[in-house]
Amino acid sequence: MDKFKKNKLFYTALILLGGLFVAGCALSVQEYLAKEKSAKSLARTRLDTDTLIKGHPLAPGAPAISLTADNVKLSEDDIAALAKHIDLLKANIAGNPEGAIRGKAATSSSELASQLKQSVDEWRKFAKEQDVKLPAGEQSDFGFRRYIRNPGTSPKRELQQVDQQRQIIDFLIHQLIESRPPGVPILLESVDREPVETFVLIPEGKPGAGTYGPEAEGAHNEPDEFLPTRTFDRKGLVETLSFRVRFVAHTPTLRTFINKIRNSGRPFAITSVEVAPATRENEKLLSTVSAATVASATSAPAPAGGVPASLAASFFNGDSGAASANTGKPGAPVASQRDERPVVMKEAPSAFMVQIDYLSLPEPKAPAAAEGEPKK
Repeated sequence: MDKFKKNKLFYTALILLGGLFVAGCALSVQEYLAKEKSAKSLARTRLDTDTLIKGHPLAPGAPAISLTADNVKLSEDDIAALAKHIDLLKANIAGNPEGAIRGKAATSSSELASQLKQSVDEWRKFAKEQDVKLPAGEQSDFGFRRYIRNPGTSPKRELQQVDQQRQIIDFLIHQLIESRPPGVPILLESVDREPVETFVLIPEGKPGAGTYGPEAEGAHNEPDEFLPTRTFDRKGLVETLSFRVRFVAHTPTLRTFINKIRNSGRPFAITSVEVAPATRENEKLLSTVSAATVASATSAPAPAGGVPASLAASFFNGDSGAASANTGKPGAPVASQRDERPVVMKEAPSAFMVQIDYLSLPEPKAPAAAEGEPKK
């Protein structure tokens, strides 16, 4: 310590020199490591460049594709064709803009509830006027039982989508009723919908956080609400509203209904069709045809082939009297022979359930506000 006090300047200089030496060593090591890293990066880049120049096979056994001006031009053409194909797919999904079904954006909750009730009343009245049967002992609420059976309640959110569902259901009901042949009975059991306004907000940390998903397991849904298991919905690509039309009728009604939906020019997609035998109760309900329906059937024009509807019905129901009327010509069957003919096929109504998706493209998100811009 005495020596240090006597030679402060000398020892201080030694300490500074030692510190500079250690710092120089540290910098040297750091530069060496950086050099090694740069050398490895350069070697990797050279390898990638050589690979691009030599070419790389895209599939086993295929010729190598190299980075040449011609291949770059072909790649650019492929990207342009892909973009054009994507635009075409979007146009096909969106359908004709004039035929799009859109909900009202500025509908209040109470106003929408009133519109729902009014629409349900109009659908019931229309079904009655067209002699369309509804379930025995219970009125159909066409997907809006949640609000029709609980006066005073109304959707709390997604008002535009709920109003859009109301308009889509109106379209489906009219298409179904117009699909039945004249004089043929039909039972409209229900039109079920996907209850988008009851979905819960997905919390942070889970897939799809910040968006609305189906209700939690065990949550309550009404009988005319369902969560689709088959759907064209793809997050960020295609959005859908799912519906399920349940009715009891004959096969021609189903076939015409599906064709009308497909040829409507609107972005509908049939996702599933289920068929089951009609119950005895439903068959009995369909058998009570009104006088107006009978009159419509008897006055219906003959099909293009010239065969009356009553003649076709008699064939399927086993009544061959009209089909084999005695014309007086030789070889014509007599009445006893006609009565003994076996029934080839007895036409019976079936219970159908058609699930339908209404497709739409996601609306582009508004650009984020620039940094420093005041939020509104």
